[in-house]
Amino acid sequence: MNRFTFGKQKPFNNRRMYMKAKKILAMTLATAMTVGMLAGCGSTGEKKESGSDSEQITLNYWTWFPSKDQIQETVDAFEKENPNIKINMTVMESKAFQEKVPLALSTEEDIDVIGVQPSAFAEEVQDYLANLDELMPDVVGADWKDAYSEKCLEQGNQLTSGDTKMLVLTNSGSMVGFYNAALLKDIGAEVPKTFAEYKAVAEAFKAKYPDKYVSVFAGKDSWVVDEMMLTVLGQQGDYYNKWRYEGAPVDSEEYKQAINGLKKYFDEGIFSADVLDLDYASATEEFTNGDALVYYMGSWEAPLLSKTLREGNGIKLENVGAMALPTAEDNGQLTVRSYIDSGIGVVDYSEKKEAAAKFVAYLTLGDGADIFGKQLTGTSAKKDFTVDASLFDTDESKAGWDTVVDLINTATADRNNVSGYSDIEGAAVQSVLNGSATTESALKDLQKEWTSGKY
Repeated sequence: MNRFTFGKQKPFNNRRMYMKAKKILAMTLATAMTVGMLAGCGSTGEKKESGSDSEQITLNYWTWFPSKDQIQETVDAFEKENPNIKINMTVMESKAFQEKVPLALSTEEDIDVIGVQPSAFAEEVQDYLANLDELMPDVVGADWKDAYSEKCLEQGNQLTSGDTKMLVLTNSGSMVGFYNAALLKDIGAEVPKTFAEYKAVAEAFKAKYPDKYVSVFAGKDSWVVDEMMLTVLGQQGDYYNKWRYEGAPVDSEEYKQAINGLKKYFDEGIFSADVLDLDYASATEEFTNGDALVYYMGSWEAPLLSKTLREGNGIKLENVGAMALPTAEDNGQLTVRSYIDSGIGVVDYSEKKEAAAKFVAYLTLGDGADIFGKQLTGTSAKKDFTVDASLFDTDESKAGWDTVVDLINTATADRNNVSGYSDIEGAAVQSVLNGSATTESALKDLQKEWTSGKY
């Protein structure tokens, strides 16, 4: 799953010029070859296009997400429905994928379907992606967009200069609170929604379980701290989008309120100071071992809600639900930031584009979206997307999944991060939380950093 997204970069104009010239040359050569073949053979027969039912086709699918294990059931179902098409999948680590794929595409390596990371990666490879507005009508019908999320279409097209060159495989949101429902029931508490309710839960929990954490997140990881602060920012509206897209300053009352709001959770004992010593793995372990009431991470950790998926990963928690971070201020909104987590597209130079489009359509609009959805790694852009209810064995887990879906669909801001800057911003917030800097000084430093020209 894609835990980092990438900041906007200027498109590679030299590559676009190269690709356009290359396409013109290819068209010229193709025309000359066609004329030569007709003159030499005098044949009136037509060669079947790649993807016809009589051919055996192997599609090469490169991605960083999902893993083969996560998508195998979906691939098997697709191949059963399309017996003439086989999927050959190559999965790489995220950073290796970012480095290798652009070069592979530029040399026209044998790739037919490609995973697309938002957002700089999508901009970098967009000239190698086929226009799906031309392919999808032939495989799923002219009205295919009626079944697809308008918001996801808009977000994806923003990354590819307005053209539909990628479709969404999963959406994600952060930060979501995953809670130990058995522990919450044990102290006789309900899921808190306001700061006052959360503080009361914390006090009751610490009274009964003084050696356990009330709430944890990976406070040692600066990008996670940034995610937490930006979740608090989103509780007050869409200022993040105004900063991200419209040039609003980071040194602002909105960011000041967000940093101070996150600090308040520490000041009032909802988060203890040693949370800042936990990295991703250790924060997860504290929760999955039953030593924390609430664990905050992105929606990609939603498999925690399913007993089947928990048992498959060796997690013995009895019952898990999901909740929004309770509002820091009385007038706040329960929310997350959400965005495309992973996309998928067809490589433009592929000779098997029709078959590739069938596979992409199956994963994003067809039955494959629902089959893959059983992994709970994110929500689909398919409008009538449904998840197998048997994955949830308790009311809390089912309600938790509904909460995750609702939070992603009603997010106040985009989770369109600038990865390098996010680390720096998170480190500045850490310095406020550990008392080594003031909010005001941190914001002044961040404003200087953001406007330095590095991003």
